[in-house]
Amino acid sequence: MEENKKTIIFAVSALALVALAFLTAPSKTTPDAFLDRGVEFYPEFTDPNSATTLEVIRYDEESGATIPFKVTFKNGKWTIPSHHDYPADGKDRLAKTAAGVIGIKRDDFRTDNISDHAECGVIDPLDEISNSEGRGSRVTLRGSNDQTLADYIVGKEISGRPGFRFVRLPDQKRVYAVRMDLELSARFVDWIDDDPLKISKDELSQITFLDYSVNEKTGAVQHRDNLILTKNDVTWQADKMSDSQELEQTKLNSMLTALDDLKIVGVRPKTEALANSLARSDGAKSQITTAEVFEMQGKGFF
Repeated sequence: MEENKKTIIFAVSALALVALAFLTAPSKTTPDAFLDRGVEFYPEFTDPNSATTLEVIRYDEESGATIPFKVTFKNGKWTIPSHHDYPADGKDRLAKTAAGVIGIKRDDFRTDNISDHAECGVIDPLDEISNSEGRGSRVTLRGSNDQTLADYIVGKEISGRPGFRFVRLPDQKRVYAVRMDLELSARFVDWIDDDPLKISKDELSQITFLDYSVNEKTGAVQHRDNLILTKNDVTWQADKMSDSQELEQTKLNSMLTALDDLKIVGVRPKTEALANSLARSDGAKSQITTAEVFEMQGKGFF
């Protein structure tokens, strides 16, 4: 009986020790930095068409200045504020860019040390610091009521990992390696219809030259001559050309190519009166002020 009692005591003691060891054993922990791996940055942003504004801010190391670019939906049309609200042909591009940031996840934690930001290229281009190197591009998409849908600082491409970049959120110091298939452009010409004439040189059949000069002091126009070039099958002829003459093909082809390749690379606003005149449906003219006349002349329009 005494032996049984001892056996029970030893068994209970052993179980107690096992339980104590289990309770006091060190648990396997995951560092906080890795807890959000695989989590989307902006899970509520799911519809690319909800984006009405895209802003890209990059830093130009040569000039030491930030260069902002924005496309926004304003007064019923897409415009580019940085270029005098020029109409943007960018709805599809904006939707495609927005789709590129939807579902982006924190693929891999890289660092939460601010001193590593320059090496990763994720310093905010808007930061007021002396260091000009290591700044990334800040990409912000907003929806109605100026609601922020996504806001990233996109850094350098990651060596040996195609399609991956360093990324962080502007209000956080933590940096991630992120798979990002983002077609991002802050070039004005990528957001407009840059072909003003919409012609092909092979489609041209007639060109009229108005030959005149302008007296820049008096504003008087001296008309000299008109010249009409007409295409017959594959050859061009001038209306004042004799049978023994022919056009110089090198210069003609150069001119036709220049017209075909004409592209918009920048814009300036018209004067207010000129814009109003062109916008009127009744054909009436608006009075242009002397200051506006001089402004137009400064651009070569007399």
